[in-house]
Order: sequence, then C-alpha cells, then structure tokens
Amino acid sequence: MNRYRNYMDRITAPAGLHEKLLAGAPPRRQKTKYAPAFALAAACCLLAVVGLWQPWRGTVPQQVSPTAGVAATPGVVESAPPEQTTEHTLTVGGDPFQGQPHTFFGIPTLSFPDCNDSEAMMVDYGPQEGSFSEPMTAEDILSIFGGGDDIPWSLCWYNFGLDGTVIYNADGTVYNASIQGVRDTESFTLTLWPGQYPLLSTVYTDAAVQEVDGVEVTSSMTYADTNGDRLYEMTCRATFQVGELGVDFVYTGENGDAATWLPCVLLWNAIQADGGFTTEHLVPASIPEEGGQELTQEEAYGADLAIFLPDPDALPLGFRFGGAHRKLDQNWDTLSVLFTRSYGYLYVQVRRFPDGSTLPQPDFQPDEVTASALEAWGSYGDDALWDTPAWVYDAFSIHYPQVDGSTIVVTWDVKGISPADLAGLVTGSDVILPEGGPKVFPLE
Repeated sequence: MNRYRNYMDRITAPAGLHEKLLAGAPPRRQKTKYAPAFALAAACCLLAVVGLWQPWRGTVPQQVSPTAGVAATPGVVESAPPEQTTEHTLTVGGDPFQGQPHTFFGIPTLSFPDCNDSEAMMVDYGPQEGSFSEPMTAEDILSIFGGGDDIPWSLCWYNFGLDGTVIYNADGTVYNASIQGVRDTESFTLTLWPGQYPLLSTVYTDAAVQEVDGVEVTSSMTYADTNGDRLYEMTCRATFQVGELGVDFVYTGENGDAATWLPCVLLWNAIQADGGFTTEHLVPASIPEEGGQELTQEEAYGADLAIFLPDPDALPLGFRFGGAHRKLDQNWDTLSVLFTRSYGYLYVQVRRFPDGSTLPQPDFQPDEVTASALEAWGSYGDDALWDTPAWVYDAFSIHYPQVDGSTIVVTWDVKGISPADLAGLVTGSDVILPEGGPKVFPLE
C-alpha cells in the first residue's frame, strides 16, 4: 500500500541472478555486440599515436605522452590546472611531467561493447537497516591509494576535483566507498565494495567479459547526448573483483580516448601486487544510535516533522487517534500517525531522505492537490470488508525539497474521507507554498 515502506528492500532481478549476486559471484554475460565505429576509431587512433595498447604480459615500458587519453585542446599543453568553479574535497595536481614524453606501464586492453540496445536487468539494492554514511576527508581519499600526498599519477586523474562518501554497516564496517571525480564536462565514479563483487543497479546482457592477469573484468559502453549540445557523451564501465575487494569504475565524457583509457589504467593500478586499493583505513567517526518509539498524539505533534501532518482538529467526525511512531537514525528520519473510525482510516507517513537520494517520482506536486484531482485518484463504493460505501484511495506521495538538500516525502494512505475533506487536510498544514520560485519548504 505504501511504496516507501519497502523502497530500499525491493529487488526485481531474476531469481538466478539474485542468488549469484548475493553469493558474491559476478554475473555471467555474453559477448555479442561491439562498440560503434566511432569508438573503435578512437581506440585505433590511440593505438597508432600513443603506442600504449599492448598485451598485458611480456611488455616493456614505452615512451608515451602522459596526457594520452586525457581531454585537452589539440595543440595546447596546459601549464596550470583549469580554474575550478566548485570547491572539492581534494583536487588532483596537474601533469607532473608537464607534457614531456616519459615511460609508462604495459596497460591491459579492455573491450567496450556497445550496450545502448542491450537487454538490461534492473536490480534495486539498498544498504541494510542501520547503515549510515559519512563524507570522506582528503586523508580518507588518499588512504584508499596507500596514503601519500597526492593521487598516483598513473591513474591519469590530472586536475580532477574529488569528493567521496563512505556507507557503513550498522556495526561500523564499510558497506561501500565511492569517489566522484569532476573536471569540466567529464566525470567518473569509483566505488569499492569490500568483501564482495560490486552490486550494480543495471546489468547489461551484452557486456564483455575478459580475463586480465587472472582477474575477470566486465566492461560496457553506452552513449547519449545528455546536455543537448549534439555531441555524444560516452559512458564506459569496468567492473571486477581483486581478492576480497570489488571495484566498479564508471567514466562519462565527450572524449572517446579518455572514456576507454581511464578504466584501463584504473584496472592496472587496482591489480598491482604492491599497490592496489584498500578500504581498511576507513573508520567512522562514531556509530549513530538507532531509535524507535511509540508516541502519544501530543508527542507526535510536538516533533519537527509534524508540520507535514494533518490537523487533528480538522478531521471528519468520528476519526480518533490510533497511534504514532518515530524512528531515528543517521539517514532516515520517519514520523507516522494513524487515525481510525469504524469504516475508515487515515495513515500519514513523513520521511526525510538525505541529500543525493534517488526517489521515485511523486504522485502529486504540493500545489496539485485539489478535490477534483483526488476524486480522479480515488473511487467511491463498497469493499470486501465494509458494507458502508466510502471513498478509498491508492496511497499517494508528495515531495517537499528542503534548503539543506534533503527531501521530505509525505505519503497518505486514506479510506473513508471525501475528496474535498482530504484536499483540505493535505493543503491545510503549516507548509506554505511560495508564490513563484522554487518549491522549498524549510523546517523551523
């Protein structure tokens, strides 16, 4: 009845895939499609000009440009990092070789088949109950690569601005750690999964699977014009597990060389015996206490989220308070209240989702809730439990963005209230809709 009650726990993958992923096994895919002509041309160009694409074993260092595969204006060597318009936790230094040729490593070649038209299996994962997140410090980000004063130059992340987030399990162990990199129109996300193969929300059946130095790597490529500039942004992904650490790397940008190059150098860095990545130095500052309690009506309406609850004095005749509950943890703050009468009920759940949460679309915008809209949403008549005709509605949700980036999601589950009365309850709270401008509703 309430799509948010089990939002973080639903999984829609086929049963066989579900069991394999829970067992930590990488999904098996067929290698049937290949990259479009422009992507292959980019790879061949990189091979001919740079000379880096070579077999993994039996290679010797090559004389190459350290800016290979990194977006730059043709014929221009940057002497200083581009100006950053957004402050980041850590900004990677510029090219330490200043554009001069130098030796590089034997980098493995990955295939990136075109998966734009591939069948995809969608899986909705979420951390276990009690999980919490913390932003990474610059020291946290550097600790993933063994510490030091800067990101390893061999990753070719020159001038990228980095930010990171760690999701911890309830016991303080790392669920996953992700680093987001941004440079102009380019971006990437590196996510590390200690103790398991990466859990992916989208699994393409046409992704390529190949073995590199004993490590099975799954790779794919999609492309789209996401910003309307009539240029394709390529998204290349490489997913694998080295020892006990799952690694997922996704790059998006208009530069085809960078799209195919950065995942390859990332793979090389990850599988080095004397290097690689680690999350063992990531420790939470503290483990938040979870709490849940039953509330009286007075306690419920004294909570900060209560401004999103219906006015109990405005309820139709016969409705009585049936109970209220509050649950607190770091990421999820929930307040719910129930009113009942003989053939009807009113259940309202208010939930605060943290900044960056991915949510289903709301059923209504705050200013769209009217008697006529609710009449079209619901239906009037008997049901299997009560002989008394009444209005009944599918549960519906409304989103209220907050100034701190979080989102308040209010879900209404109702029976036995007319559309006009229900519209008055929904719109009669202390939440004031601004005239024009963004729909932002700060909590006092």
